[in-house]
Amino acid sequence: MTSARRRAGRSRVSRGTVLTAMIGLLAFGTTAASAAGQSGSPSGSPSPPPSAGSATAPSIAASAASLPTPSADPARTLRIGTDQEFDSINPNLAFIASSAEAVLLDYDTLVGIGPDLDYAPTGFATAWSQDGSTWTFTIRSGMRWSDGQPADAHDVAFTYRYVLASMDPAYVGPWAPDGNDRPKEAGTRSDGVPDDPLSLYGDLLKTGIGLRSVEALDATTVRMTTAAPTTLLLGAGVPILPEHIWSTVTFASAVTDFGADPPVVGSGPFQAVDWTRGASARFARNPDYWGARPYLDAIDFRFYPDQGSVADALRSGAIDYARPVAPADFDGLDADPAIVGLARPGRGYTHLAFNTYAKPIDRGGASTTAVRDPAFRDALGYAIDGAALIRDVLDGHGAPGSTIIPPLFAPFHVEPSGARRFDLAEATRRLQAAGYRDTNGDGIREDAQGRRIELRIDHPTDDPSYGRAAALVAGWWRQVGVATKVTGYPSDTLAELMYAPEAGGTADYDVELWGWTGSPDPDFQLGLLTTGQIGVWSDSNYSNPAYDQLYLDQQRAPTVEARRDIVGRMQQLAYDEAPYLILYYADDLSAYRTDRFEGWTAEPSATDRPTGGPFSYGAQGYLDLVAAGSRATPTPAPAVSQPATPGAASVTPAPTPAPTGGLPVDRAAVVGAVIAVLAVVALGAAWLARRRRSRGPG
Repeated sequence: MTSARRRAGRSRVSRGTVLTAMIGLLAFGTTAASAAGQSGSPSGSPSPPPSAGSATAPSIAASAASLPTPSADPARTLRIGTDQEFDSINPNLAFIASSAEAVLLDYDTLVGIGPDLDYAPTGFATAWSQDGSTWTFTIRSGMRWSDGQPADAHDVAFTYRYVLASMDPAYVGPWAPDGNDRPKEAGTRSDGVPDDPLSLYGDLLKTGIGLRSVEALDATTVRMTTAAPTTLLLGAGVPILPEHIWSTVTFASAVTDFGADPPVVGSGPFQAVDWTRGASARFARNPDYWGARPYLDAIDFRFYPDQGSVADALRSGAIDYARPVAPADFDGLDADPAIVGLARPGRGYTHLAFNTYAKPIDRGGASTTAVRDPAFRDALGYAIDGAALIRDVLDGHGAPGSTIIPPLFAPFHVEPSGARRFDLAEATRRLQAAGYRDTNGDGIREDAQGRRIELRIDHPTDDPSYGRAAALVAGWWRQVGVATKVTGYPSDTLAELMYAPEAGGTADYDVELWGWTGSPDPDFQLGLLTTGQIGVWSDSNYSNPAYDQLYLDQQRAPTVEARRDIVGRMQQLAYDEAPYLILYYADDLSAYRTDRFEGWTAEPSATDRPTGGPFSYGAQGYLDLVAAGSRATPTPAPAVSQPATPGAASVTPAPTPAPTGGLPVDRAAVVGAVIAVLAVVALGAAWLARRRRSRGPG
């Protein structure tokens, strides 16, 4: 396994790097079962085209370049400043936050996310229903790709079958001409693992959701079946691809170079038309977008070397929106009469992850067996002052941490019983009771083998807040007799240092201080602590059969209510065992100017201040923007029908208006009341994974 983790930059609470698609899926895809059970080909797949495997994939550039690009009025061009450049705009490779933002502008998903973080008919599907393990989706009529070709149910079915087939080692067809499980270089036997899985979507659909078949019944209807009833399918977040572009793109190209450069052919409201590496990227309004014509003509992303430069650009008026904003800059920006600071509740957490790998590792592993002991980890949890971290690290912009599901995602967040508090005396008592004593009087405790405990606390250097937090923790732990050594590493270096033997590494660390960004759907976040993620996404190497079983149970829970109960039990178990100590939930900080645009979308928030706009869960924050001082009175959206029985969701969107000039009308599709039943069971694991781990606050 040679691929390196990618640098990320979504928020302070996110990791500085992420695994590439190849690392994640080579480790994930360990079964050889067919995605559909018939000759390795997904159910409902089209017959291979003539000369399958030899056809040259159509060029996105060739298809899009012939189209006229609408001229962009500078007054209608939104300028976004960020310190995180895209890693890719290929939807199969776009893991980091800025790239995820690019993908949601370029492409629609099957089911969208509404302003209350509910499922919403803002994508290809206008309605859906569930009958046990069968889902039926009604696909929006009249959609077109940005090159003018029709977009319909066949594109949806193609995309899902394409992703499923990439997970099938036995698949032979137009997308994997030589089979999808080939012998490695100089080898003679394949290993039963798909060689070209598509991003995290494949594992989510095949393993997490248990998707078994996909069929386009006609141009406006798609039927999908899952292995068991599940609520996860709606939140898969898979970008729908144009079949006429991608149908002859091999899996190998789909996970490397294809679609990585503008121009893009998609169905989203804005399409990538230019990307100057190291400087900027432009997205032009899609004239064939199915929804109301946005006020904006274009969106320019401008890339800066650091957060301070982003803040300076906002002050000077060089950009209209800044993300992320450092806590130290936030209050000053917000005090400017021309700027509004956006303090979204934290969508993720910063944590300490103990290396709990269960066996010794030659020339690696943790320096002490103490980190494998839940009692030791629990005791150190009493030697962490959450209030001081919020004050001294976040400048007050955050909340103390508790569980692995942030409070923002209230339907699944459960505060633990028996919560720890900052109490050095209690930490000392618990360490003594667990057998960690200072027998030689040097002030440092010994482990079960009689060795002096000196924990290595490693953190990424991308964000100075990590170093400040690590220094504070080290000071508290030293007061209870646990020595520490704090070391900062570049994100990629730290990621490689943490690779477990299953990923070809030695897991040479004790405690990692980093973070994850959350999602409305907790599946991926919960999965981080499962045994199967050791060597993949796990940063604690935690393994507990009881937790693993609960994870499987929540995936197959027949109702959202049943799933919430299981997720609550998982949070409590993880809290008690303490492979993670959650330090804090940092606020998601950004800011915008008020002199050019208004209409920044409201999103659930602990305050009454507007907290939407770019970098929310969907593209609506861009569509709502209008010229400053010209806000249109929104047209009330029609009510959405309530299903007669739970699980049989039937969503009726607002009528889609014809594109017009001038100001946009209100949302083309709105959240249904029925989706409120599902609360915020939303984006799903793949979306979260792409938006996780990053530099800087935000």
